Amino acid sequence: MSGVLNVYWGTKLAGRLREDDRGHFEFQYESGWLADPEAMPISVRLPLRPESFDENTCRVFFGNLLPEGPTRRLITGKLGISESNDFKLLEALGGECAGALSILPEGQQTNDSGSYEPLARKDLDRMIEEMPQNPLLLANGDLRLSLAGAQQKIPVFYEDGKFFLPRGSHPSSHIIKPAIPDLPDIVENEAYCMELARRLGLPAPISIVIGGKYPFYLIERYDRLRGDDGKLRRIHQEDFLQALGYPYGKKYESDGGPGLKACFGLVEDQSTQPALDKMIMIRWVIFNYLIGNCDAHAKNLSMLIKRGDYRLTPLYDLLSTRVYGRLSAKFAMRVGGQYRSEWVHKEHWEKLAEEAGVASKAVFDSCRELGETAPAMAEKAAGEFAKAHGAGATIAKITKSVSDGSKKMLEVLKS
Repeated sequence: MSGVLNVYWGTKLAGRLREDDRGHFEFQYESGWLADPEAMPISVRLPLRPESFDENTCRVFFGNLLPEGPTRRLITGKLGISESNDFKLLEALGGECAGALSILPEGQQTNDSGSYEPLARKDLDRMIEEMPQNPLLLANGDLRLSLAGAQQKIPVFYEDGKFFLPRGSHPSSHIIKPAIPDLPDIVENEAYCMELARRLGLPAPISIVIGGKYPFYLIERYDRLRGDDGKLRRIHQEDFLQALGYPYGKKYESDGGPGLKACFGLVEDQSTQPALDKMIMIRWVIFNYLIGNCDAHAKNLSMLIKRGDYRLTPLYDLLSTRVYGRLSAKFAMRVGGQYRSEWVHKEHWEKLAEEAGVASKAVFDSCRELGETAPAMAEKAAGEFAKAHGAGATIAKITKSVSDGSKKMLEVLKS
């Protein structure tokens, strides 16, 4: 074997990930974890068992914990390793993954030790300014973060208006998402869409815009929970690509990734409250249609894993991609068989219901409810948001998308 990484769930050793001389992965649960009556599988595709899991089974889960795209290229360039070397990336970054897992080199242990280092705003601004040259995940000593996705993020502990960098085994409480230079007002775009989602009754984490020299979007982590002792605890999760067995390179349906039917099937088979979670997902599809979010792929859906409870997480990464004309106008996952919003008619909403395994009336009722309430709610939220944070032109475009999309959706349902 050429390498071993310990996989911890909280402070307990759950198993070991090995890479052989051919670069193939193998994962095996620790015997002590299997003997623990409170132990849970780290993935629906990796059930508790003493036998090891082979490359094809475990590569998808662990590979999906890692950053993608430009962020991945930047990090691997700084580390001096191959962009395709998932194992080395996990070794370098796996200390603070999404969910409850920490992945550490053999010989290192996780425990309750650590600290929260005060982070002044000027230092935070400097970190953001240096992002294009210096990946934040590598620039801060023992800070080891692997948050999946193409956008760079900063994990912080945030309390009473103050920022701290988590050190050692101390978990972060919030994620900072700075602006993306070639996507104007992206911070305000996402913050507004998340706020609108909450106002319309969709479950979404608390998030705010922090202004200044380098404005950013601050989002509360839903995979963290404060215990009775006051300490922050990690809650496990897995995204739909992991649960459905797709590598991160196939998160779009047009690239061979999962579609909505597969996502609804996962909820039907695994959720402890499938009827409720499927209705949330249906409203998620409609909301993305209205705001013009064409990047709503399966990796933007996750399940929280607690003992006896496997539920859809709060919704995240809600933003309008349609306001940026150079981005694809195709849906990441087809809506009722259609990739473009202008082609979605009543029969496609009906097909969505069929794929979700619900009555068409349930989808039609949700379409009508959001179509009738979203425009006024978007208009009200836009006025308040633009007054507080600016970006009025971008917010106005999103509001118009909601208005136009609602009108079209209600019209086709009359046919």
